[in-house]
Amino acid sequence: MRLGLFGGKLNPVHLGHLVAAQAAAEALALDRLVFVPAGRPMLKDSPELADGTARLAMLRLAVGINPLYDVSDIEVARPGKSVTIDTVRRFRAEYPDAEITFLLGSDVIDRLHLWREIDELRRLCRFAVLVRAGEDRPDVEPDIPRLHVPAIDISSTVLRARCLKHQAVDFLTPPPVADYIERHALYSPTALLQQLQAVLNGIGPRVVCCSGGVDSMLLATVAHRLAPAETVIAHAISPAVPDEASARVRSWAEHEGWKLEQVSSNEFADERYLANPVNRCYFCKSHLYDTLKTIAAEMPRGAIMLSGANTDDLGEYRPGLTAAAEYNVRHPFVETGINKAAIRAIAAQLGLPFADLPAAPCLASRVYTGTRVTPERMRAIEAAEHAIREATGVKVVRARVRESQMIVEMLESERNLGSAAVLAEALRRAQSAEPGIAGIGLDPKPYRPGRAFVGEHRDNRV
Repeated sequence: MRLGLFGGKLNPVHLGHLVAAQAAAEALALDRLVFVPAGRPMLKDSPELADGTARLAMLRLAVGINPLYDVSDIEVARPGKSVTIDTVRRFRAEYPDAEITFLLGSDVIDRLHLWREIDELRRLCRFAVLVRAGEDRPDVEPDIPRLHVPAIDISSTVLRARCLKHQAVDFLTPPPVADYIERHALYSPTALLQQLQAVLNGIGPRVVCCSGGVDSMLLATVAHRLAPAETVIAHAISPAVPDEASARVRSWAEHEGWKLEQVSSNEFADERYLANPVNRCYFCKSHLYDTLKTIAAEMPRGAIMLSGANTDDLGEYRPGLTAAAEYNVRHPFVETGINKAAIRAIAAQLGLPFADLPAAPCLASRVYTGTRVTPERMRAIEAAEHAIREATGVKVVRARVRESQMIVEMLESERNLGSAAVLAEALRRAQSAEPGIAGIGLDPKPYRPGRAFVGEHRDNRV
């Protein structure tokens, strides 16, 4: 018997999965192909996963009564993390004489050596890699056969994003699956808000770190509305925090009746922070959480500190997350699989005025790595950006500083607004705060988040 195992998050299953499965079944002459939706993958957290019961139900609707296909709950039903070696052992015990092929996505082939008991896994089954036509993958694991499948530009990420916007998905996944998603409001702002509320309801007294951005403002709003007596909102006053962000927090705190604690985290007294190394954010967040832990300790039963980090942050270098882990800070958006787009969708559904607020990281993020962070430079950056927004009406602008030079980044479609006169006024206002700024220029490349960060680093995840 030739048995194929098709793993992955399948969150949710879509037509691309089914086409790839059929192509693999034909290429390998499989007698049966079993879809094995993942529980919690061992190598990385996947908080964005829908409930396992829902994913199983959608898979069963997708495969229908096709005798070639089957669906297994072995990983979804298993408590804790999913480990492939345990799954394959179960199938090997059930089918001792079968030729078992474990199908891999091309995005995991270069991490195969990290899998637990990989040598034993290779003994129990063979692998095959699903490669979409035209896809260029590194020549790793050359002994594992590549199965070329039709290139269908569909992904679960795109499907979930359409659900978030209440857009149709019945052309991306079988109609019964699309109907199931609609009936159960899966991946919708309503469903995600309910999941967030469930997480917050499981956390007693809490201190919510609120910077004034849409992420932390939404988290603070939902947490306070659920349990105002058990929620304290903390906002750090710092040269690196724009005045308009602080004003936004104070105004909304008054509107919502928050118990607001405005604190000084004193990172500007730390030479390690001022030197602006690649892990500058670690020192900033360490000072913040060290300050807030005193507030948390004074609350009844002690309180948990919460941050507005979301799943999009997990793919970036975020040394502040290391500091958060050291202080046992929780990230409710991460725990519920909520990304930036979902945050905006939830905020819009709640009618919150900051739903479309442009991303506004701290002013220190505008300073190129290795260029010293100073209060004067923070004020110069804020003044220059305010001048450019005032003159042009743009929402997204970054006045970055590299030593004595200011480099302005704007969106590609708006770069023509960065005229010499606009930049001259921005420089004048910047120099009123920091005379050491000697010149200004428009970056020849359009705006890109994080361009001021320079240096080698390791991946950093919650």
